[in-house]
Amino acid sequence: MKNQIIIHSSGNQNRIALLENGELAQLFIESEENQRTVGNIYVARVHKVMSGIRAAFIDMGTPKDAFLHFSDAGDHLDEYISMLNGPKAIPKHMHSTLSKKEEMTNSDRQVLAGKILKTGQKLLVQIVKEPIGSKGPRVSTDITIAGRFLVLIPMGDYIAVSKRISNYKERRRLKGILNGMVPDGFGVIVRTVAQDQEQEAIEEDLRTVLKKWETLAERLEDAEPPSLLYNDLDMTESLIRDLFAKNYDRVLVDDPKMFKQIKSYVQQIAPQMMPNVELFKGKEHIFDHVGISEDVNSIFNPRVRMKMGGYLIFEQTEAMYVVDVNSGPYAAKQKQEDNSLKTNLEAAREIAKQLRLRDIGGIIVVDFIDLKDEKNRKKIYDELKKEFRKDPAKTNIIGMSDFGLVQITRQRIRPSVINSVSNACPMCGGSGNVVTQDTILTDIESWISKFKHSTSYRAIDLYVNPYLKSYLTKGVFSTRWKWMTKYHVRVTLIGDDKISLNEFHVTLAGSEIDITDAVLQGASLDELLEKHELEELKVNKPDPDQLEYTKKNRSGNGSSNRNSGPKHPRGNGRSSSSKNTTKSNDRTTANNRSNGKDSNESRNGNSKVTVVLKKDQPEEV
Repeated sequence: MKNQIIIHSSGNQNRIALLENGELAQLFIESEENQRTVGNIYVARVHKVMSGIRAAFIDMGTPKDAFLHFSDAGDHLDEYISMLNGPKAIPKHMHSTLSKKEEMTNSDRQVLAGKILKTGQKLLVQIVKEPIGSKGPRVSTDITIAGRFLVLIPMGDYIAVSKRISNYKERRRLKGILNGMVPDGFGVIVRTVAQDQEQEAIEEDLRTVLKKWETLAERLEDAEPPSLLYNDLDMTESLIRDLFAKNYDRVLVDDPKMFKQIKSYVQQIAPQMMPNVELFKGKEHIFDHVGISEDVNSIFNPRVRMKMGGYLIFEQTEAMYVVDVNSGPYAAKQKQEDNSLKTNLEAAREIAKQLRLRDIGGIIVVDFIDLKDEKNRKKIYDELKKEFRKDPAKTNIIGMSDFGLVQITRQRIRPSVINSVSNACPMCGGSGNVVTQDTILTDIESWISKFKHSTSYRAIDLYVNPYLKSYLTKGVFSTRWKWMTKYHVRVTLIGDDKISLNEFHVTLAGSEIDITDAVLQGASLDELLEKHELEELKVNKPDPDQLEYTKKNRSGNGSSNRNSGPKHPRGNGRSSSSKNTTKSNDRTTANNRSNGKDSNESRNGNSKVTVVLKKDQPEEV
């Protein structure tokens, strides 16, 4: 069989290999730490709108805020905002502009998105790109629900057919089937795999995606941002859905439990393909059985050897990947130009293969062996173009420069295979070098000296690598004790295995605000703390629409008279003599609480107010 999906499951990790023409074409690794999130839908909240870069940062409850570029805001952004935040969320003066959005250019639509997006708004977003490195996921408000043959577009009003279905009669047939089936308020995209499918199969797929949307809508009614509403298929199931029966002839699995799961899933989406799902029962490793173990191992090695003796070196920098081509022992056998051309041609084929295998995206610079003849340089460019046609990811190539450099960009949807299964070295932080112990100790002491003489604070928390912490606390008269005695600053050491031996971080005692760079730059710590407090107040300021106000019963019998209005406080006074001042006093109380003041007693009486956050326990203010 030419094309196969080979799945190795070890319990903690699943490795999915795609074979094309008998050779390893791509490898996916799935584990608890490396879950597929593309396609997941969240109800989130706008954290910050930055019109200068035409983007907004969205709080989805993930470690890093998601990135929403205005080009991904979609055609129905205003409808989703109104649905989730009420019709008043869109200013009246914007209505006339929104009515003309169909006539706008893409640039004008992006500007419009920046005007209607506001901090604090609820938003329905879908992940379109996995988080990579220090960047959060990329999201879109163009919500879609993918099925086997169809993609459902809520708020849409069209039927689109994949251009890869070239037969006009087939395209017309598919449109005819769906024209009377798709409900109002929805659109669909017909996928390539729908070609020649029976009407019953397409109808069943439409019912499935509509049911998924109905379930999502039901969850949305009670959901508070940030919340996950819809979890798309895991990596294995998504590959089966998108590839099986279209390009691949067989699925071979070595785990009985996963074999049953895949069988069950295939039964739902393509029953006729069930015989093509097989359980591997051999004693050898499944990758050895299909002959791809060597290629799999090469993915995790920076050095890749080629058949004619040359080799490639893959190195990652902050901005790009760099590939170095070396001729090896083959160099002395023929004329220099001919030898360089043959080595470079082999390297071009291997580079295209390795970029796909490693799932490397972004900017890639390849340092080929120098070629003097312009025709030979053109051959290298043509070879790369030919090999990249096999790659489903979009690629762009700039021809070889006079220095033998070729620049490539490759579409990046997820972290590379290596980055998805590895962490930065806890000792060097990924740099490959560790500074000497004397150097880091001198840096820390210099920082403490500057802190002591530039601020009035005298207590800090010092975060260092656990190995360095053990050295600093060694002995009765430890290095930490000497620093405290010399500078009269209380130093509390905190070990953090995420910090390399090359660095340290400092906060004021009991604080979470990093002041390391601020002290080095001579910035005012008071201004830094005040700025951080203001930002916290903006983020954590209670939303009046999410509070229920009730008068606290002072008799202690547990009864309370809750305000009948679930969202807004109405006539719920703090005492009989202050009914008309409820709203202002509640705000005063909330503000005092935010600033850390004692606000248990209201200003105009001894009664107390209980503020109830939805889905939370009552909290006394």
